[in-house]
Amino acid sequence: MTIRRLICAAAMIVAACRTETPRRSFQLATTTSVENSGLLRVLTARFEQRTGIAVHPFVVGSGKALQMATAGEVELTITHDPEAERAFAATQRPELYRQFMWNDFVIAGPPDDPAGIRQARTAVDAFARIHRARAKFASRNDRSGTHAAELRLWRDAGADPAINPHYLPLGQSMASLLRSASELQAYALTDRATYDALGPSLELRVLFEGDPRLRNVYAVTLMRRGGDGQRFAQWLLSAEGRQTVEQFVVAGKRQFHWIE
Repeated sequence: MTIRRLICAAAMIVAACRTETPRRSFQLATTTSVENSGLLRVLTARFEQRTGIAVHPFVVGSGKALQMATAGEVELTITHDPEAERAFAATQRPELYRQFMWNDFVIAGPPDDPAGIRQARTAVDAFARIHRARAKFASRNDRSGTHAAELRLWRDAGADPAINPHYLPLGQSMASLLRSASELQAYALTDRATYDALGPSLELRVLFEGDPRLRNVYAVTLMRRGGDGQRFAQWLLSAEGRQTVEQFVVAGKRQFHWIE
């Protein structure tokens, strides 16, 4: 064997034996509205740029995200169902639970507004009008934060949506639901950011907005200290994390607001 071949063989052996340091990462469960709006991509890209730590997100409803945290499948969650979160924090005792930002829900629907919700005084009144008109309503039906907010509004309107033959429990993510509602010409409760991201492609209009009851609060929950999930939570709640959230825009509009 020539010296050149010996050198090549030695190099191949060294390359085969060399082990690369695994890339640092952690798993996050977060809601479809954070992903569909585009905010998740911005947050994870900025964090990875700063730290080199990759974020592996599971995009699910808030209920599923908290279920995954209970099972130890993720280190961190970002959810928007305050009632479920408070119950979770009381029983699971996470290392951190912090409400940190909000946007708002709006009620979108067909431009001709068959239930007349443009004239509604409150969000509850709007839901009552939809129920009385037996109008089409597309529901997330997936234990998400949006679904929980929808059910509270039906309850406060004194309405059982299942009575409405045009109630459509589709079990879809926020973006998919809006596309379905547009095709079916149905009403839907949606976060504003996802609607604004998809608005130009939808045959829906925002028909009711502005009720304080439609405030949509997001929280970060950290299950254990010492991992890369904790580092992400610290970054998210830092001045840079806040700036990233507050500077995020869709259709030229700021979408999320910080909670002091």
